[in-house]
Amino acid sequence: MKRKILSFISSNNKLLALFSKPHPEHGGGGWFVVTGGVEGNETLDNAVKREIKEETNLDAREVFELNWGSIYEWAGEDCEESNFISFVDNGDIKLNEEHSEFRWLDLDEFVILINWGDDKKLLKKVLKSALKKRLYFKKLNTIDYRKKD
Repeated sequence: MKRKILSFISSNNKLLALFSKPHPEHGGGGWFVVTGGVEGNETLDNAVKREIKEETNLDAREVFELNWGSIYEWAGEDCEESNFISFVDNGDIKLNEEHSEFRWLDLDEFVILINWGDDKKLLKKVLKSALKKRLYFKKLNTIDYRKKD
């Protein structure tokens, strides 16, 4: 199973939303967050830091695992994705080719704008805790989205 990461990015209690146009390698487009694959023997924390740097040019000073993730199929491959929030200092954002716009938003604005195919009320609760560096899920909560026969 391919290992992947998803990271929300926070600075000064704001969350970073990234806009992507539809792309065959990156999905249907819209407002989202940093995601990517884990390379080789890379740790999840290092994958988060690398992906944030590659996609935004920001340096994550703290990476906080959310005890939350998903399993899904992408391009014919099963993927297991772990979710994080990363805290960054304000910096000069330089988007890579995956994104064309960014916005720093408060929690309510972020939850409304983000392209999130699941429960946005739950997303808001998880992020509200995460912004305080607290876990909403006390034990690992992984949702399996693969089609069941």
